[in-house]
Amino acid sequence: MENLRLSYYTIPVKLENDNKYLLVHGYTGAIDLIDESLWMQIKDYPLKTNIKEETVNILKNRGYITVKTLEEEQDYVIKMAQILHKAQAKLHKFWGIIITYDCNFRCPYCFENEISHNGCQWSRASFTKEMADKAFEAMLKIEPHRNLHKNEILLYGGEPLLRENKSIVSYIIDKGISLGYKFKVITNGYDLEYYEDIISNNKNFTSFQVSIDGCKEYHNSRKSHFIEGDSFDKIVQNIGLLLKHKNKVFVRVNLDNNNLHDYEKLKVYFEKIGYAKNSNFYLNPARLLDPIQENDTNLNINYLSRNEYINGLEESSSLKLPTQDFGICNKFYSYFINKRRCCLTSTSCPAQYGSFLFDPLGNIYPCLEVVGKQKYSIGQFIDSVEWTSVKDTWYNTDISNILMCAKCKFALLCGGICPAKIVAKGVQPSCKNYHSIFSKSINYAYNTYLKKNEYEKD
Repeated sequence: MENLRLSYYTIPVKLENDNKYLLVHGYTGAIDLIDESLWMQIKDYPLKTNIKEETVNILKNRGYITVKTLEEEQDYVIKMAQILHKAQAKLHKFWGIIITYDCNFRCPYCFENEISHNGCQWSRASFTKEMADKAFEAMLKIEPHRNLHKNEILLYGGEPLLRENKSIVSYIIDKGISLGYKFKVITNGYDLEYYEDIISNNKNFTSFQVSIDGCKEYHNSRKSHFIEGDSFDKIVQNIGLLLKHKNKVFVRVNLDNNNLHDYEKLKVYFEKIGYAKNSNFYLNPARLLDPIQENDTNLNINYLSRNEYINGLEESSSLKLPTQDFGICNKFYSYFINKRRCCLTSTSCPAQYGSFLFDPLGNIYPCLEVVGKQKYSIGQFIDSVEWTSVKDTWYNTDISNILMCAKCKFALLCGGICPAKIVAKGVQPSCKNYHSIFSKSINYAYNTYLKKNEYEKD
Protein backbone atom coordinates (compact mmCIF):
# COMPACT_ATOMS: atom_id res chain seq x y z
CA MET A 1 0.00 0.00 0.00
CA GLU A 2 1.18 3.50 -0.83
CA ASN A 3 2.70 5.50 2.00
CA LEU A 4 0.07 8.27 1.93
CA ARG A 5 0.16 11.28 4.25
CA LEU A 6 -1.75 14.52 4.70
CA SER A 7 -0.30 17.09 2.29
CA TYR A 8 1.40 20.06 3.91
CA TYR A 9 -0.42 22.22 1.36
CA THR A 10 -3.90 21.14 2.46
CA ILE A 11 -5.60 24.25 3.87
CA PRO A 12 -8.82 23.71 5.89
CA VAL A 13 -11.30 26.55 6.40
CA LYS A 14 -14.06 26.08 8.97
CA LEU A 15 -17.28 27.50 7.59
CA GLU A 16 -19.25 29.68 9.99
CA ASN A 17 -22.72 28.50 11.06
CA ASP A 18 -22.24 25.22 9.26
CA ASN A 19 -20.76 21.84 10.18
CA LYS A 20 -18.64 21.87 7.08
CA TYR A 21 -15.11 22.65 6.00
CA LEU A 22 -13.80 24.04 2.77
CA LEU A 23 -10.56 22.38 1.72
CA VAL A 24 -8.18 24.36 -0.47
CA HIS A 25 -4.96 22.90 -1.84
CA GLY A 26 -1.93 25.13 -2.22
CA TYR A 27 -0.45 23.72 -5.45
CA THR A 28 -3.26 21.79 -7.18
CA GLY A 29 -5.71 24.66 -6.70
CA ALA A 30 -8.44 22.21 -5.68
CA ILE A 31 -11.45 23.49 -3.71
CA ASP A 32 -13.85 21.06 -2.03
CA LEU A 33 -16.70 21.26 0.46
CA ILE A 34 -16.69 18.41 2.99
CA ASP A 35 -18.44 17.49 6.21
CA GLU A 36 -16.68 18.29 9.46
CA SER A 37 -16.68 14.60 10.37
CA LEU A 38 -14.64 13.77 7.25
CA TRP A 39 -12.11 16.49 8.04
CA MET A 40 -11.68 15.08 11.53
CA GLN A 41 -10.53 11.86 9.86
CA ILE A 42 -8.45 13.48 7.11
CA LYS A 43 -6.51 15.78 9.45
CA ASP A 44 -4.98 12.79 11.25
CA TYR A 45 -4.34 10.75 8.14
CA PRO A 46 -3.01 8.06 8.00
CA LEU A 47 -3.75 7.44 11.70
CA LYS A 48 -7.43 7.17 10.86
CA THR A 49 -7.95 4.20 8.59
CA ASN A 50 -11.76 4.00 8.28
CA ILE A 51 -12.01 6.30 5.25
CA LYS A 52 -13.53 4.55 2.25
CA GLU A 53 -11.09 3.64 -0.51
CA GLU A 54 -13.14 5.61 -3.04
CA THR A 55 -12.86 8.73 -0.87
CA VAL A 56 -9.12 8.17 -0.39
CA ASN A 57 -8.65 8.07 -4.16
CA ILE A 58 -10.55 11.32 -4.60
CA LEU A 59 -8.51 13.02 -1.85
CA LYS A 60 -5.32 11.78 -3.47
CA ASN A 61 -6.32 13.01 -6.93
CA ARG A 62 -7.17 16.44 -5.52
CA GLY A 63 -3.82 16.61 -3.69
CA TYR A 64 -5.08 16.62 -0.09
CA ILE A 65 -3.23 13.40 0.71
CA THR A 66 -0.02 12.50 -1.07
CA VAL A 67 2.87 10.08 -1.32
CA LYS A 68 5.30 13.01 -1.62
CA THR A 69 7.48 13.87 1.36
CA LEU A 70 7.42 17.41 2.71
CA GLU A 71 10.70 18.18 0.95
CA GLU A 72 9.40 16.78 -2.35
CA GLU A 73 6.24 18.90 -2.09
CA GLN A 74 8.24 22.06 -1.41
CA ASP A 75 10.64 21.36 -4.30
CA TYR A 76 7.64 20.78 -6.56
CA VAL A 77 6.15 24.16 -5.60
CA ILE A 78 9.44 25.97 -6.27
CA LYS A 79 9.71 24.42 -9.75
CA MET A 80 6.05 25.18 -10.41
CA ALA A 81 6.59 28.82 -9.36
CA GLN A 82 9.44 29.22 -11.83
CA ILE A 83 7.33 27.77 -14.67
CA LEU A 84 4.39 30.04 -13.79
CA HIS A 85 6.64 33.11 -13.75
CA LYS A 86 7.90 32.35 -17.26
CA ALA A 87 4.31 31.92 -18.44
CA GLN A 88 3.26 35.23 -16.82
CA ALA A 89 5.95 37.05 -18.80
CA LYS A 90 3.97 36.21 -21.93
CA LEU A 91 0.75 37.78 -20.62
CA HIS A 92 -0.65 41.26 -21.27
CA LYS A 93 1.61 44.24 -20.61
CA PHE A 94 0.37 47.04 -18.36
CA TRP A 95 1.00 50.72 -19.13
CA GLY A 96 1.04 53.98 -17.21
CA ILE A 97 2.01 57.59 -17.90
CA ILE A 98 3.17 59.82 -15.04
CA ILE A 99 2.12 63.19 -16.41
CA THR A 100 4.13 65.10 -13.81
CA TYR A 101 5.56 64.69 -10.32
CA ASP A 102 4.15 68.11 -9.40
CA CYS A 103 1.14 68.17 -7.10
CA ASN A 104 -1.23 70.76 -5.66
CA PHE A 105 -1.53 68.84 -2.37
CA ARG A 106 1.03 68.04 0.33
CA CYS A 107 -0.42 64.91 1.92
CA PRO A 108 1.78 63.93 4.88
CA TYR A 109 1.76 60.19 4.10
CA CYS A 110 2.53 60.43 0.37
CA PHE A 111 5.37 58.14 -0.69
CA GLU A 112 6.56 60.84 -3.10
CA ASN A 113 7.38 63.21 -0.24
CA GLU A 114 10.90 61.83 -0.19
CA ILE A 115 11.62 62.90 -3.77
CA SER A 116 9.91 66.29 -3.31
CA HIS A 117 11.37 67.07 0.11
CA ASN A 118 7.83 67.23 1.44
CA GLY A 119 6.63 69.45 -1.37
CA CYS A 120 9.44 72.00 -1.23
CA GLN A 121 11.29 70.77 -4.31
CA TRP A 122 8.67 69.30 -6.62
CA SER A 123 9.95 68.65 -10.10
CA ARG A 124 8.06 70.95 -12.47
CA ALA A 125 8.85 68.66 -15.41
CA SER A 126 5.77 67.47 -17.28
CA PHE A 127 5.21 65.35 -20.34
CA THR A 128 5.52 67.04 -23.72
CA LYS A 129 3.92 65.99 -26.99
CA GLU A 130 7.28 64.69 -28.20
CA MET A 131 7.70 62.59 -25.04
CA ALA A 132 4.16 61.26 -25.38
CA ASP A 133 4.90 60.14 -28.94
CA LYS A 134 8.07 58.43 -27.69
CA ALA A 135 6.12 56.66 -24.92
CA PHE A 136 3.58 55.26 -27.38
CA GLU A 137 6.42 54.14 -29.65
CA ALA A 138 8.13 52.51 -26.69
CA MET A 139 5.03 50.46 -25.90
CA LEU A 140 5.29 48.74 -29.28
CA LYS A 141 9.03 48.28 -28.93
CA ILE A 142 8.54 46.66 -25.54
CA GLU A 143 5.71 44.46 -26.80
CA PRO A 144 5.43 44.36 -30.62
CA HIS A 145 2.28 42.24 -30.47
CA ARG A 146 -0.52 44.79 -30.00
CA ASN A 147 -2.94 42.05 -28.91
CA LEU A 148 -0.76 41.53 -25.82
CA HIS A 149 -1.22 45.15 -24.71
CA LYS A 150 -3.73 45.82 -21.95
CA ASN A 151 -6.05 48.33 -23.62
CA GLU A 152 -5.96 50.62 -20.60
CA ILE A 153 -3.38 53.27 -19.76
CA LEU A 154 -3.11 54.63 -16.24
CA LEU A 155 -2.69 58.40 -15.85
CA TYR A 156 -0.82 59.15 -12.63
CA GLY A 157 1.37 61.71 -10.89
CA GLY A 158 2.02 63.73 -8.72
CA GLU A 159 -1.36 64.98 -9.73
CA PRO A 160 -2.03 64.10 -13.38
CA LEU A 161 -4.96 66.48 -13.85
CA LEU A 162 -3.41 69.77 -12.77
CA ARG A 163 -5.21 72.62 -14.54
CA GLU A 164 -1.96 73.78 -16.17
CA ASN A 165 -1.43 70.38 -17.79
CA LYS A 166 -4.71 70.18 -19.68
CA SER A 167 -3.12 70.59 -23.11
CA ILE A 168 -0.73 67.65 -22.78
CA VAL A 169 -3.34 65.47 -21.06
CA SER A 170 -5.72 66.15 -23.95
CA TYR A 171 -3.02 65.24 -26.46
CA ILE A 172 -2.19 61.96 -24.68
CA ILE A 173 -5.84 60.94 -24.39
CA ASP A 174 -6.62 61.81 -28.03
CA LYS A 175 -3.61 59.87 -29.27
CA GLY A 176 -4.31 56.93 -26.99
CA ILE A 177 -7.92 56.71 -28.11
CA SER A 178 -6.84 56.78 -31.77
CA LEU A 179 -4.59 53.79 -31.04
CA GLY A 180 -7.33 51.80 -29.33
CA TYR A 181 -6.58 52.48 -25.65
CA LYS A 182 -8.82 53.74 -22.86
CA PHE A 183 -7.69 55.49 -19.71
CA LYS A 184 -7.84 54.93 -15.98
CA VAL A 185 -7.10 57.99 -13.84
CA ILE A 186 -5.87 58.26 -10.25
CA THR A 187 -6.47 61.88 -9.21
CA ASN A 188 -7.10 63.97 -6.12
CA GLY A 189 -10.04 65.48 -8.02
CA TYR A 190 -9.31 69.11 -7.16
CA ASP A 191 -8.95 70.51 -10.70
CA LEU A 192 -11.42 68.22 -12.46
CA GLU A 193 -13.78 71.02 -13.52
CA TYR A 194 -11.08 72.28 -15.91
CA TYR A 195 -11.34 68.92 -17.70
CA GLU A 196 -15.13 68.75 -18.05
CA ASP A 197 -15.06 68.73 -21.84
CA ILE A 198 -12.69 65.74 -21.73
CA ILE A 199 -14.40 63.71 -19.01
CA SER A 200 -17.78 64.29 -20.63
CA ASN A 201 -16.88 61.52 -23.10
CA ASN A 202 -17.08 58.65 -20.63
CA LYS A 203 -16.33 56.08 -23.34
CA ASN A 204 -12.68 57.19 -23.18
CA PHE A 205 -12.29 56.16 -19.52
CA THR A 206 -12.54 52.90 -17.63
CA SER A 207 -12.62 54.57 -14.20
CA PHE A 208 -11.50 57.42 -11.97
CA GLN A 209 -10.09 56.92 -8.48
CA VAL A 210 -10.46 59.91 -6.17
CA SER A 211 -9.15 59.87 -2.59
CA ILE A 212 -10.60 61.60 0.43
CA ASP A 213 -9.34 61.42 4.01
CA GLY A 214 -12.52 61.12 6.02
CA CYS A 215 -15.21 63.62 6.87
CA LYS A 216 -14.87 67.29 5.96
CA GLU A 217 -13.06 68.64 9.01
CA TYR A 218 -10.50 65.86 9.25
CA HIS A 219 -9.97 65.67 5.50
CA ASN A 220 -9.23 69.39 5.30
CA SER A 221 -6.75 69.13 8.17
CA ARG A 222 -4.38 66.90 6.21
CA LYS A 223 -5.41 66.95 2.55
CA SER A 224 -5.68 70.55 1.46
CA HIS A 225 -4.54 72.55 -1.57
CA PHE A 226 -1.11 73.98 -0.76
CA ILE A 227 -2.23 77.48 -1.82
CA GLU A 228 -6.04 77.56 -1.85
CA GLY A 229 -6.62 75.61 1.37
CA ASP A 230 -9.64 73.44 2.15
CA SER A 231 -10.41 70.90 -0.55
CA PHE A 232 -13.24 68.65 0.65
CA ASP A 233 -16.20 70.54 -0.82
CA LYS A 234 -14.48 71.05 -4.16
CA ILE A 235 -13.51 67.41 -4.47
CA VAL A 236 -17.05 66.27 -3.64
CA GLN A 237 -18.44 68.70 -6.21
CA ASN A 238 -16.06 67.31 -8.85
CA ILE A 239 -17.01 63.73 -8.01
CA GLY A 240 -20.52 64.84 -8.86
CA LEU A 241 -19.22 66.19 -12.16
CA LEU A 242 -17.75 62.80 -13.03
CA LEU A 243 -21.03 61.09 -12.15
CA LYS A 244 -22.99 63.61 -14.17
CA HIS A 245 -21.12 62.41 -17.25
CA LYS A 246 -21.64 58.74 -16.31
CA ASN A 247 -18.04 57.98 -15.44
CA LYS A 248 -17.26 55.14 -13.04
CA VAL A 249 -15.87 56.64 -9.83
CA PHE A 250 -14.10 54.81 -7.02
CA VAL A 251 -13.85 57.04 -3.96
CA ARG A 252 -11.00 55.75 -1.83
CA VAL A 253 -11.34 56.69 1.85
CA ASN A 254 -7.84 56.75 3.37
CA LEU A 255 -8.12 55.48 6.92
CA ASP A 256 -5.85 55.28 9.93
CA ASN A 257 -6.67 55.08 13.62
CA ASN A 258 -7.47 58.81 13.68
CA ASN A 259 -10.39 58.66 11.25
CA LEU A 260 -11.47 55.02 11.15
CA HIS A 261 -15.02 55.90 12.26
CA ASP A 262 -15.42 58.42 9.45
CA TYR A 263 -16.10 55.71 6.90
CA GLU A 264 -19.61 55.02 8.23
CA LYS A 265 -20.33 58.75 8.46
CA LEU A 266 -19.25 59.22 4.85
CA LYS A 267 -21.57 56.44 3.73
CA VAL A 268 -24.46 58.35 5.29
CA TYR A 269 -23.24 61.64 3.80
CA PHE A 270 -23.00 60.29 0.24
CA GLU A 271 -26.43 58.69 0.60
CA LYS A 272 -27.84 62.03 1.74
CA ILE A 273 -26.46 63.95 -1.25
CA GLY A 274 -27.57 61.24 -3.67
CA TYR A 275 -24.22 59.93 -4.90
CA ALA A 276 -24.66 56.51 -3.31
CA LYS A 277 -27.75 55.88 -5.46
CA ASN A 278 -25.69 56.24 -8.62
CA SER A 279 -24.65 52.85 -10.05
CA ASN A 280 -21.28 54.34 -11.10
CA PHE A 281 -20.36 55.40 -7.55
CA TYR A 282 -18.26 53.16 -5.31
CA LEU A 283 -17.12 54.08 -1.80
CA ASN A 284 -14.16 51.97 -0.74
CA PRO A 285 -12.33 52.09 2.59
CA ALA A 286 -8.54 51.77 2.37
CA ARG A 287 -5.97 51.28 5.09
CA LEU A 288 -3.16 53.81 4.90
CA LEU A 289 0.09 51.92 4.49
CA ASP A 290 3.39 53.10 5.86
CA PRO A 291 5.12 54.43 2.71
CA ILE A 292 8.35 52.95 1.43
CA GLN A 293 10.94 55.53 2.42
CA GLU A 294 14.63 55.16 2.96
CA ASN A 295 14.66 57.78 5.69
CA ASP A 296 11.57 57.08 7.76
CA THR A 297 10.10 60.14 9.44
CA ASN A 298 7.38 60.69 11.97
CA LEU A 299 4.43 61.70 9.84
CA ASN A 300 1.96 61.82 12.75
CA ILE A 301 -0.12 59.16 11.04
CA ASN A 302 -1.53 56.54 13.37
CA TYR A 303 -1.11 53.52 11.09
CA LEU A 304 -3.20 50.43 11.69
CA SER A 305 -2.17 46.83 11.35
CA ARG A 306 -4.30 44.81 8.93
CA ASN A 307 -6.18 43.06 11.74
CA GLU A 308 -6.72 46.33 13.65
CA TYR A 309 -8.10 47.88 10.49
CA ILE A 310 -10.49 45.02 9.66
CA ASN A 311 -11.72 44.57 13.22
CA GLY A 312 -12.13 48.31 13.68
CA LEU A 313 -14.16 48.66 10.51
CA GLU A 314 -16.44 45.81 11.46
CA GLU A 315 -17.04 47.30 14.89
CA SER A 316 -17.61 50.85 13.68
CA SER A 317 -19.63 50.31 10.51
CA SER A 318 -22.09 48.08 8.73
CA LEU A 319 -19.33 47.00 6.36
CA LYS A 320 -18.69 43.27 6.66
CA LEU A 321 -16.89 42.68 3.37
CA PRO A 322 -13.18 42.16 3.97
CA THR A 323 -11.27 45.03 2.44
CA GLN A 324 -7.69 45.06 1.21
CA ASP A 325 -7.73 41.28 1.59
CA PHE A 326 -5.47 40.61 -1.41
CA GLY A 327 -8.56 39.92 -3.53
CA ILE A 328 -9.27 36.65 -1.70
CA CYS A 329 -13.01 37.26 -1.30
CA ASN A 330 -13.65 38.26 -4.92
CA LYS A 331 -11.50 35.48 -6.33
CA PHE A 332 -13.11 32.72 -4.30
CA TYR A 333 -16.60 34.02 -4.97
CA SER A 334 -15.73 33.71 -8.66
CA TYR A 335 -14.38 30.20 -8.11
CA PHE A 336 -17.61 29.17 -6.37
CA ILE A 337 -19.83 30.67 -9.06
CA ASN A 338 -17.83 29.16 -11.93
CA LYS A 339 -17.07 25.89 -10.13
CA ARG A 340 -13.39 26.06 -10.93
CA ARG A 341 -10.06 25.58 -9.20
CA CYS A 342 -7.94 28.39 -7.80
CA CYS A 343 -5.76 30.39 -10.15
CA LEU A 344 -2.16 29.97 -9.04
CA THR A 345 0.55 32.59 -9.30
CA SER A 346 4.19 32.93 -8.31
CA THR A 347 4.19 36.75 -8.32
CA SER A 348 2.23 39.37 -6.43
CA CYS A 349 1.79 41.90 -9.24
CA PRO A 350 2.63 42.74 -12.89
CA ALA A 351 5.71 44.69 -11.74
CA GLN A 352 7.48 41.31 -11.74
CA TYR A 353 6.72 40.52 -15.36
CA GLY A 354 5.04 43.27 -17.35
CA SER A 355 4.25 46.71 -15.89
CA PHE A 356 5.75 49.84 -17.47
CA LEU A 357 5.29 53.39 -16.15
CA PHE A 358 6.74 56.23 -18.24
CA ASP A 359 7.75 59.38 -16.36
CA PRO A 360 8.38 62.98 -17.53
CA LEU A 361 12.15 62.58 -17.12
CA GLY A 362 12.34 59.73 -19.63
CA ASN A 363 12.54 56.90 -17.09
CA ILE A 364 10.57 53.66 -17.03
CA TYR A 365 9.44 52.23 -13.68
CA PRO A 366 7.71 48.93 -12.89
CA CYS A 367 5.75 50.06 -9.83
CA LEU A 368 3.89 53.11 -8.51
CA GLU A 369 5.65 52.89 -5.15
CA VAL A 370 9.13 53.56 -6.52
CA VAL A 371 8.44 56.15 -9.24
CA GLY A 372 10.68 59.19 -9.13
CA LYS A 373 13.57 57.37 -7.49
CA GLN A 374 15.90 56.98 -10.43
CA LYS A 375 17.98 54.20 -8.94
CA TYR A 376 14.86 52.02 -9.20
CA SER A 377 14.29 52.89 -12.86
CA ILE A 378 14.29 49.77 -15.04
CA GLY A 379 14.99 51.71 -18.24
CA GLN A 380 14.73 54.84 -20.39
CA PHE A 381 12.54 55.49 -23.44
CA ILE A 382 13.43 58.85 -25.03
CA ASP A 383 16.12 58.02 -27.63
CA SER A 384 15.40 54.30 -27.62
CA VAL A 385 14.22 51.73 -25.12
CA GLU A 386 17.25 50.84 -23.01
CA TRP A 387 17.07 48.67 -19.91
CA THR A 388 19.02 48.95 -16.66
CA SER A 389 20.22 46.06 -14.52
CA VAL A 390 17.44 46.90 -12.04
CA LYS A 391 14.93 45.33 -14.42
CA ASP A 392 16.41 41.91 -13.72
CA THR A 393 15.94 42.43 -9.98
CA TRP A 394 12.19 42.78 -10.48
CA TYR A 395 11.79 40.20 -13.22
CA ASN A 396 13.83 37.53 -11.44
CA THR A 397 11.85 37.79 -8.20
CA ASP A 398 9.08 35.31 -7.41
CA ILE A 399 8.13 33.05 -4.51
CA SER A 400 10.81 30.52 -5.47
CA ASN A 401 13.59 32.90 -4.38
CA ILE A 402 11.92 34.78 -1.52
CA LEU A 403 13.04 32.88 1.55
CA MET A 404 9.90 33.18 3.67
CA CYS A 405 7.59 32.47 0.72
CA ALA A 406 9.30 29.45 -0.83
CA LYS A 407 8.08 27.04 1.83
CA CYS A 408 4.72 28.64 2.67
CA LYS A 409 1.59 26.59 1.97
CA PHE A 410 -0.23 29.75 0.78
CA ALA A 411 2.55 30.82 -1.60
CA LEU A 412 0.95 30.00 -4.97
CA LEU A 413 -2.38 31.45 -3.84
CA CYS A 414 -0.79 34.62 -2.45
CA GLY A 415 1.97 35.33 -4.96
CA GLY A 416 4.43 36.39 -2.29
CA ILE A 417 5.73 39.61 -0.80
CA CYS A 418 5.42 42.93 -2.64
CA PRO A 419 8.69 43.21 -4.60
CA ALA A 420 8.85 46.97 -4.01
CA LYS A 421 9.48 46.33 -0.34
CA ILE A 422 12.32 43.96 -1.14
CA VAL A 423 13.94 46.22 -3.73
CA ALA A 424 13.50 49.50 -1.85
CA LYS A 425 14.36 48.20 1.59
CA GLY A 426 17.03 45.80 0.38
CA VAL A 427 16.08 43.25 3.04
CA GLN A 428 13.67 40.39 3.47
CA PRO A 429 10.58 42.16 4.89
CA SER A 430 7.92 40.57 7.05
CA CYS A 431 5.15 38.43 5.59
CA LYS A 432 2.19 40.36 4.21
CA ASN A 433 -0.07 38.11 6.34
CA TYR A 434 -2.23 36.72 3.55
CA HIS A 435 -2.97 33.74 5.78
CA SER A 436 -4.38 35.89 8.61
CA ILE A 437 -7.34 37.10 6.55
CA PHE A 438 -7.83 33.94 4.49
CA SER A 439 -10.52 32.26 6.59
CA LYS A 440 -12.56 35.43 7.11
CA SER A 441 -12.55 36.27 3.40
CA ILE A 442 -13.40 32.70 2.37
CA ASN A 443 -16.36 32.70 4.72
CA TYR A 444 -17.66 35.98 3.36
CA ALA A 445 -17.30 34.75 -0.22
CA TYR A 446 -19.06 31.48 0.57
CA ASN A 447 -21.94 33.16 2.42
CA THR A 448 -22.39 35.59 -0.47
CA TYR A 449 -22.46 32.65 -2.86
CA LEU A 450 -25.13 30.88 -0.78
CA LYS A 451 -27.29 34.02 -0.65
CA LYS A 452 -27.05 34.37 -4.42
CA ASN A 453 -28.20 30.79 -4.89
CA GLU A 454 -31.12 31.28 -2.49
CA TYR A 455 -32.14 34.47 -4.31
CA GLU A 456 -32.09 32.72 -7.69
CA LYS A 457 -34.20 29.84 -6.34
CA ASP A 458 -36.82 32.30 -5.08
